[in-house]
Amino acid sequence: MSNKSLIYILFIILCICSMTNTSAVGVGVSPANMTFDAHVGITDSQSLFVINDGQSVSDYRVYVDDQYVDWFTISPNNFTLHPEEHKEVIISLKAPISANGNYDMKAYVIASAPSSNFEVGSGIKIPIKMNVSNKGLFFASGAIVILVIGMIATGTTWKKNRRQTRMNVNAVDIRIADVAVESSVVDEDEYQADSGSDLEGKIDSIANT
Repeated sequence: MSNKSLIYILFIILCICSMTNTSAVGVGVSPANMTFDAHVGITDSQSLFVINDGQSVSDYRVYVDDQYVDWFTISPNNFTLHPEEHKEVIISLKAPISANGNYDMKAYVIASAPSSNFEVGSGIKIPIKMNVSNKGLFFASGAIVILVIGMIATGTTWKKNRRQTRMNVNAVDIRIADVAVESSVVDEDEYQADSGSDLEGKIDSIANT
């Protein structure tokens, strides 16, 4: 047997072994597609069930399109399943503030034999539709602005009332002091004739006004 024939036979054997390993790896998912109706700032989570419908233990990896990686949290995104075993994967969407409208993308579930490091295996694409609205953020921002304006207005009114109260108190103090000074500028005879009740009466009258 020539060397070329031996190499050809070895190549065929390797191909058959590779096909056998690949066919032993299986992956199924439920649901087959997903839809997210999300609001900016609010996390929307859904369950994806991954099933090992193959004939051997397999490793699985779940991910999304690169441009939406920052929008999603996937837990767990790497795991191992025995034949006929399944795993619940939580896919959570939290759209950025700039997002608004309809988006189409895909999630991917890749299955591989434990020794192949996902170099050889099979996978499934899961279409995902996202309907993202930022109206809730707009109304929330408006409510915050109104609340802040109300707090500022309330604080301004309180400060104004407090200032007016201080002014009134100061005016009463000044008038009382004036009366006391006036009453002190009298000769000795008038002071002795006055029992002091007039001064106290004037002060009480000013303080009560």
